[in-house]
Amino acid sequence: MDLSAKLTKLFDQGGPTLIAIAVVAAFGCALFLERWLALRGTVGQAQALDRRLRDLAKAGHVADVLAACNRAPAGLTTVLTRGIEVALRHGNREAIFQEMTRDGRRLLARMRRGLGFLATLGTMSPFLGLFGTVLGIMQALKKIGETGASGLDVVASGVSEALVDTAAGILVAIVMVLLHQILKGQVTVATLEVQLLVEDAADSFALLSGTRPTDGAKDGESEANRGR
Repeated sequence: MDLSAKLTKLFDQGGPTLIAIAVVAAFGCALFLERWLALRGTVGQAQALDRRLRDLAKAGHVADVLAACNRAPAGLTTVLTRGIEVALRHGNREAIFQEMTRDGRRLLARMRRGLGFLATLGTMSPFLGLFGTVLGIMQALKKIGETGASGLDVVASGVSEALVDTAAGILVAIVMVLLHQILKGQVTVATLEVQLLVEDAADSFALLSGTRPTDGAKDGESEANRGR
């Protein structure tokens, strides 16, 4: 018997509930993959940006700093751009950090998206399996009553088919819990990297704030030097 035939037989035994459990498993795996890739990209971008922004800010290249921020992922771009805006208004390091932290909290909340739903899928799967098993036992008992057949073999056959849903529900729950823990760890790493980026970027942007006098101030300093 090939794999497709075995799967067909398995879903025939499990019925609609087993299909629902399979949909839950597929949706949970897809959600995990999407969030894991997004978080991993955020971590990599944050580490690279940290070093690049520090070097560009020390050199006073404001245009290059803006370009680097615009190439960051959407959430990081918003946070970094807010810090640059405050820096170019000659805000001090504390003001820059506070503004970036405010937007950073929104980014961290978005990074946690999907964690709660993945945990819900893991909690729901065993109950779906139990529900399918109860329905299967009810149908088995109904068939026994209609046919008048009796004996341990008849009952055991119906119950074994019904327990397929329970086994599938427990298996999916285990997988969802594992994926939830992996994703939770990735969120923790991404959160730490974003917090470090905000702190270091605030230091870097403070350099821009201190090295960006207005054109009028520059002209005034030049006139004063010529007068001397």
